[in-house]
Amino acid sequence: MSAKDREMANILAREDRRDRFQTVLDLTKPNISSILDLGCGIGSLTSLLAERFPSASIVGLDGSKYLLKELKSRRMKPNILVVHADAPIFPLKSESFDLVVAVQVLHEIFHFKGEQELLATINSVYDLLKEEGDLIVLDHRNPGDAPISVRLSKELLEKLQYFTLKFRPRKISYKTLDEDWVRITMRDFYDFVTKIWAIDTSLEEEEMNETHTPFTEYEFASLCQKAGFKIKHVMSTTSIDSYLKHYKIDVKTNLRLPERHFIVGAEK
Repeated sequence: MSAKDREMANILAREDRRDRFQTVLDLTKPNISSILDLGCGIGSLTSLLAERFPSASIVGLDGSKYLLKELKSRRMKPNILVVHADAPIFPLKSESFDLVVAVQVLHEIFHFKGEQELLATINSVYDLLKEEGDLIVLDHRNPGDAPISVRLSKELLEKLQYFTLKFRPRKISYKTLDEDWVRITMRDFYDFVTKIWAIDTSLEEEEMNETHTPFTEYEFASLCQKAGFKIKHVMSTTSIDSYLKHYKIDVKTNLRLPERHFIVGAEK
């Protein structure tokens, strides 16, 4: 068990994720008999699905043997089966699920494997669903490139400088203004403020190699449509305010700060 594995398990166990899971649960149909939790991690959502649908067969699939071991030890229920596999090929039968859920996992496939592998994953999910089966995706959202002004402490400004050197998906730029204020795009700021926690941890390298702003909800919905899905829901969720409060960051903008995540619901 590595420090990276332990750190990831702790992140996946955080209570602030529960509201996101509830949003997903609220979109599920009644009378579901089979569910796949894609990228289930330690099974926080998997166990909630098992409780919501006690007579359903729930499959928790993940590429990490360690996280699946944690699921078994922490949250295993009689109607949960765990499967170790990596996208985009899954060792599961076609047309065997009423519902597939994917929470904050597809952006990782996009960044570490590429857009073609992401498209192949969405196609595989389409194949796994029964006719009229549903896909519910909650993932990170591109808030756009509108400029905002933020006031950072000296410590946070130093971390921003470090972040611009280490972040690899794209070049991060900002302009220092008077009295600790910084001018930066929303997209760059959202990536920074949602990744500060990773600096000087065992997950720093991984987090600096992916963005939390990969695509808009409409761009992702378009990818689902290419696979043959019919889009049912497109919405945004999760305020950035908790990060601003935690790090004591002031913001100046004439725009409403966009939400951090999107949810796309689609039907086969």
